[in-house]
Order: sequence, then structure tokens, then C-alpha cells
Amino acid sequence: MSPETPQHARLGLITGVLFVLGLTCGASVSAQELPLERNYPGTGPFECPAPVTPAAPTEDQRVRASQLTSDALQASILGDLESARALLGQAAEADATSPEVAYRHARALEDLELRDAAILEFCRAMALGAFEAGIGDSRARLDALYEVVRERITDRARTAFVSGLSRADEAFFEDADASFSVAIEEVPDWAEAFYNRAIVREQLGRVQESLTDYRRYLLLTPNEIDPVVVMVSERIGMLEGSVAVPTPSPSAALALGMMPGMGQYYTGRGVSGTVILTLAGAAVAAGLLVQDVTVRCLNTPPAGAPCPPGEIVEEISDRPYLMPAIGAAAAVTLAGAIEAFFRARGRRTEQAEAIDNLASTNGISLSGPSVAMRGARVDVNVFGLRFR
Repeated sequence: MSPETPQHARLGLITGVLFVLGLTCGASVSAQELPLERNYPGTGPFECPAPVTPAAPTEDQRVRASQLTSDALQASILGDLESARALLGQAAEADATSPEVAYRHARALEDLELRDAAILEFCRAMALGAFEAGIGDSRARLDALYEVVRERITDRARTAFVSGLSRADEAFFEDADASFSVAIEEVPDWAEAFYNRAIVREQLGRVQESLTDYRRYLLLTPNEIDPVVVMVSERIGMLEGSVAVPTPSPSAALALGMMPGMGQYYTGRGVSGTVILTLAGAAVAAGLLVQDVTVRCLNTPPAGAPCPPGEIVEEISDRPYLMPAIGAAAAVTLAGAIEAFFRARGRRTEQAEAIDNLASTNGISLSGPSVAMRGARVDVNVFGLRFR
């Protein structure tokens, strides 16, 4: 018997093929369209972002900003801080060159404990010349706010955030998602962690989850003129306008998952689907490539010598690792199908919770679909809305 490939070499071949192909597919993703946020509290004194030169307002815009600021002052006196913040935000948008408006807007954000947004607005006020305008405490307030922000970021959250950046840079987006999720668990109102997780989830094809994180980021960063806020708002509009986000069926995900990777494709995760498809295919291919050949020779050849071609009686080929390879491919496929099932079920649960939240927030009752039979009549309710 003279096998074409030694046993240990065969096992090494299979393992190597699976490992290399898995790494290659895992790192094959498209480039990011939004930049990751890399600044986080705890790395030293806060440094304001580079100022953006605002457009000069028209006279009408200056008058409007002045009126809105006056209205905000009245709202603040009456204790309506949220209205004051909203009015000052509009004033800052109408006249983006006024250090006084920016400062008052920052103070309103500070009063509402929206510290991240307040810090950025104090930065803008300083860039516009708050000190020259006689507003000298912007830097002191910014430093105090930043100290509070820094203290609420735990060491575990900060480590997870940095790890998420590193894994995202290496295109290991599943790992990055897990790291940013840890940061969010530690600090549930960390806007930058939600923003970064939204980016990596979009890269993973999990569009609905990405949209949820983008929206959460906007809620945590109520600074309408922040360039990043503007980009995120545009991104949400693009995703909602150009991408249909169906809720996958768990049973369909499980059934489709019986074909390697199809469950992941169905649930919108092309990278994961490609990995599973490649691993299953590589396992079967390796099982087919590895052969044992048994040669029956007319006369026994000298030790270590092959049978001369003219004395070969019979050659029997066998693929000893084909069935284990098929079993490995089946195991990968089954694991992928089960994972797709739970992923789809999680998505459905998230959608149901989102609908419940919408209903409780807006006083809307949603129902459907449902089917009812009344004698020979069948009533089908596709979708229902009830306003309370």
C-alpha cells in the first residue's frame, strides 16, 4: 500500500485550508463610509475638535436668533428647560457666528445634564471668541463637565472601546461589535460607543440594528449643528430610503440555513454567510482531494520500491476522510442554521419591542395580521391602527 499523502500531512492540509479560508473571508468587507469616533474620555485633557468656519448670517437670521434667545430666556425663567434648550438650538442654527448664543445653548445643555453635547457647544463658543466677548468661564465649565464625563467611563468600558476600535480597524467587525456592546453595557449613555457600534453593524449587514444605534446616538447628542450629527442624520435617511429592512422569519432562517450560509444571507449578514459557505465547501473539497491508493502487484517489489507498471494487477482508490469531511461540513451548516434561527428570532423580538415602545409613547395601538372565520365568510386583518 502506497498512500499519496501521509496521514499527518492530510490532516494539516485540511486544517490549513479551513483556517486560511476562514480568515480570508472573515476579513473581506467593504470600506467604511462613516469614520469611527476615536476620542474617548480618560486620555488626557479634553481637546476641542477643529473649529468649522460658519457662514455669515443674514440680517433676518440675526434678528430671528435674537428673538429665539429672548424666548429661551423666558422659558428658562418659567422652568421649562427643554423648551429653552430647543429654542437656543434653533438660535444657534440661525446665527452660527454668535459666541453668546453658543454659550447660552451650552449652558442649557449643561442644565439638562447633556454633558457631551454641552462640551462641544462650549468648544464652539470659545472658537467663536467667547473670551473676547466677555464670557470667560467657558473653559472652566468645559473642564468641569469633562471631569464628570471621564469619571463615568469605567476602566472596563474604556478598555472595551479601545478594543472595538482595534478590531474594527482589522475588519473583525463581529469582535468590534461585541467590544462596543460591552462599553455600552458599562456606560448606557455613551453616545460615541453607540455611533461606532452602528458603523460596524452596518458593515455586518445588520441594517435595522445599525439604524437603532444611529438613532440612539442622535438622542444622546442633541446638537443639531454638529457635523457628525448631520452626517448621521443623512445616513439614517439614506438607509431608510434605499434599503428595505424586512423582519426575517425564524423558521425560514432555519430552513434556508440547511444550505450552507443561506440563513446568514437571509438575515442580512453576507460576510458571515460567506464564511460558513466557504468553510463547508472547503471541508468537502479537502475530503475529496485526499486519497489512499492500494496497488496489487504481480510480484512483490523490493522494499520501498514501487510496483513496475507492467506488473500492476489492480489499483484501488479510497478517500478515507470524505465522510468525516462531509460530517464537518454538515456540522458547520447545522450550527449556521441554528445561529440564523436565533438571530431571526432576536430581530423579531426587537421589532415587537420597538412597536410596543412606539405605541406606549404615542398612544397608538397596533394590531394585525389576523384571520377570523364567521360562517362562510373569512375576515382578514392585515394591519390596524387605533389612536387613543
